Amino acid sequence: MRSRKLPLLAAAAVVLAGGAAALFVLRPAGGPSPAVRLRDPNVILVTLDTTRADGLSCYGNTNVRTPTVDAFAARGVRFERCYTQTPLTLPAHTTLMSGTLPLFHGVRDNGGFFVPQKLPTMAGLFKEKGYETGAFVGAWVLDSKWGLNRGFDTYFDDFDLSRFQTISFDTVRRPANEVLDAALPWLEARKDKRFFAWIHLYDPHSPYQLPPPFDREYAGRPYLGAIAFADAQLGRLHRFLESNGLLRTTVVIIAGDHGESLGEHGEATHGFFIYQSVLRVPLIIAAPLPKLRGRVCSEAVGLVDVLPTVCELVGLNVPNDVQSRSLVPALSGGRRGGQGLVYSETYYPRFHYGWSDLKGVQDGRTKLILAPTPELYDVAADPGETRNLVYERKKVYEDMRAAAESLIAGAGRNAFASGPTKVDAATRERLAALGYVGSFTDPGKTVGRPGADPKDKIAVYNGLARAREAGLAGRPDEAIRIVRDILAADPEATAAAYDILGASDMAKNDLAGAAENFRKALGLDPELMNAHYRLGWIAEKQGRLGDAEAEYLKEIDIMPGHFKALYNLARVYHATGRPDKERGTLEKCLEADPKFALTYFYIARLDLERGEGYEKGIELARKGVDLRPAPAELALGYSLLAALYKRTGDEARARECAEKARALSGGADRR
Repeated sequence: MRSRKLPLLAAAAVVLAGGAAALFVLRPAGGPSPAVRLRDPNVILVTLDTTRADGLSCYGNTNVRTPTVDAFAARGVRFERCYTQTPLTLPAHTTLMSGTLPLFHGVRDNGGFFVPQKLPTMAGLFKEKGYETGAFVGAWVLDSKWGLNRGFDTYFDDFDLSRFQTISFDTVRRPANEVLDAALPWLEARKDKRFFAWIHLYDPHSPYQLPPPFDREYAGRPYLGAIAFADAQLGRLHRFLESNGLLRTTVVIIAGDHGESLGEHGEATHGFFIYQSVLRVPLIIAAPLPKLRGRVCSEAVGLVDVLPTVCELVGLNVPNDVQSRSLVPALSGGRRGGQGLVYSETYYPRFHYGWSDLKGVQDGRTKLILAPTPELYDVAADPGETRNLVYERKKVYEDMRAAAESLIAGAGRNAFASGPTKVDAATRERLAALGYVGSFTDPGKTVGRPGADPKDKIAVYNGLARAREAGLAGRPDEAIRIVRDILAADPEATAAAYDILGASDMAKNDLAGAAENFRKALGLDPELMNAHYRLGWIAEKQGRLGDAEAEYLKEIDIMPGHFKALYNLARVYHATGRPDKERGTLEKCLEADPKFALTYFYIARLDLERGEGYEKGIELARKGVDLRPAPAELALGYSLLAALYKRTGDEARARECAEKARALSGGADRR
């Protein structure tokens, strides 16, 4: 483990709950004697996705009801100025769980980044201390594949997407009630043990899906309605703690991972900018300590401070790499030592569009954004960040820039060597369903280049988002019109613009136009995902099987695990009579997606056609049938089994499978 501690920034986001196990001591500021001793606290971490601080009634919003969060705030300390380190879910949670900055842990975006294997995390620390650990997440962007599951005995993600023909928003998230449905039985079974649980609620993330009565009560205010719904489900957690006597021994920390712009500065959602609307998040630490009730802390803190705070409260070993400071002194009215700058960043504009990343620091009053055109704000006097003071307060700007550069250099020292990896087509599709869209520009081509200022590209960004949404909604003409308007106003096109045009042309069956636009997109980004795949599909439709093969191979070279390209390439090999190549490609399909039934069927068909290996073919077809695909595909599987059993002389099983195939109404071979 690296030997280093950097007391850089500020604090955090979670929910701690106590039961009966270890010992932690809360010491008053300036006093060596313990103020309170709690024995063996359990810990519950609750993160509220996409939740602005001012989206809660305890932070002053009179247009929303959040009685559960308000009740916890009344029991403890509310941090008035808590900021996230990045307005994206996976990087923000990695910071929260590790106590390190994105500059160090290297997770800079959703998709394409994985939590480093050797990075110590909160769950691992609890596991080392003998706690039972469980996590319950509400969105696929925190799926175990990204690495935050390390240290958890139970990690409830369970996003089985193989059963869906088309990935949609509904398939990559779950509502708060379903998250609590899974978490509460787990807690009930462990209420007399030491446990650490993380509960993540995703509902305030767009697009909003409000159940009754919240859809009616918050008509026209869906964002606030989603927060109110999440709060109501948190009420179930509060009642569980209360009814089991756990509130008497429970510390509760509640916070958001990042906020939501809601149109401020032209940004509809989050990830593109680092203004306060996406950085300022709620943080509440409630404990059964009378001296802490109703306190408000105005010190600037960050999500990165959560881990050391939990370590001090519970008695966990603080990892050497932690780059933050415990909030425990602030709980009782004291102040923490060390540097008081809170760091934040977004790399979304760079990784998805080739524009500039943004970095910033703030101290609770003054805020600097490092951009091609830098920005300096007095956020205390100008909370909306409407007046750039860079040229009015040159000395403040220079001093703060120097401090920011020092912080960035120090935090990145000995950092994990991690960078964006290419995500497969299925991953991109799932991220797009969650709203994280773009062309995934090759970052290697932007190293050393400042890139366009996101402020100057917000209209392009919003237009591309609208065009993509129109295309997904089946309105290709609208998508084409939007992109054409963008290109007329801003000729510095991104690959994403031509990618959207090509997809829209395909939807209109204008294959020639689609091919032209995909080639333009590849001219701007030669490794643009799916472009060669779509060109292969177009060539195959036009009967140009040689060209289709070449395009599919190019796509697979860019993304070796591209399941659809592999599957279609196998189809080309079948059509051109190359069974050996077909079989090898289908076997790669199985590696890429072992839950796709047709792959098993087509390999079994090869065994049938070559007149040998019938037992192996039966085994494969059985595996495909066991996956219970759609009726037409299931009928194909039973038809193959009937033919294979007949070849082996098992007439009884052959008849049985043939009858099942007929009962499924003649499933056609989709190839």
